[in-house]
Amino acid sequence: MPIKVLDDLRSAIPDNFSRTLLDGAVDVLNSENPIRAHLFATAIRELLGHILHTRAPDDAVKAAPWYIEEESRPTRRQRATFAIQGGMSNELVNQLGLDASDMQKVLADAVANLNKRTHVRQGTVLQDPTEIAAFASEAGSAVLEFLSTIDEMRSIVADSVILTVSNDVFSKFLEETVDDIDILSTHTQVEGVQVDHVEVSQIGVESIHYRAEGTVYVNLVYGSGSDHDKGDGATIADSFPFTCELSGSVTNLSEITDVSDLQVDTNSWFE
Repeated sequence: MPIKVLDDLRSAIPDNFSRTLLDGAVDVLNSENPIRAHLFATAIRELLGHILHTRAPDDAVKAAPWYIEEESRPTRRQRATFAIQGGMSNELVNQLGLDASDMQKVLADAVANLNKRTHVRQGTVLQDPTEIAAFASEAGSAVLEFLSTIDEMRSIVADSVILTVSNDVFSKFLEETVDDIDILSTHTQVEGVQVDHVEVSQIGVESIHYRAEGTVYVNLVYGSGSDHDKGDGATIADSFPFTCELSGSVTNLSEITDVSDLQVDTNSWFE
């Protein structure tokens, strides 16, 4: 019983244990087990629970500024919200243009159906292949939409900070001696930075963590000032790819608080 959305879900899920749960769910769904749909429901419910608790642990959710205690532990909806926006305020999320309400409803409906199907009673066994396929597709689609919403939020945030990241990375190059390029000449002048890609690795309670990659443009200066005055020095313009890690505020996306692990790939210079 090949179901495309389950293949798509496998490509999207975040860790090996999640893939193990999904593979087990698909294996039983493709078996002749008379209660395969119900065993599938149990596995998918556990898969979703694992993702929610991994992406949104209790302490982190409770520390979010938007959190309001409804039960002794964060609700499934609150965990899903934290997995998407971390400590970002609802107002900021709205300003960014992301509306997760449809996803939240689809997820809630799917969970209710999964809960219903995990309980097997006489006369409630789901046996019709078409109905089983529809049920499995609906459940897989709900989890996939949840994960897609997480990715969409991270993409929106990354796009909104790319100019800020460029400015802060350029400042970091000016402030800090980067050995990888500094050893290439008597004096290395950083002329500019182009950030080609920013990726959000985590949206936490108080900070957002990014990874950036791009190109740094430099002048490699050979010889002293007097050498250049005499015409004996030389300056060569070149460029090299770089990567770095950054941290920023969850309340003000234009505020980058730290740039670290600046790595420049100068292999092309030695080829």
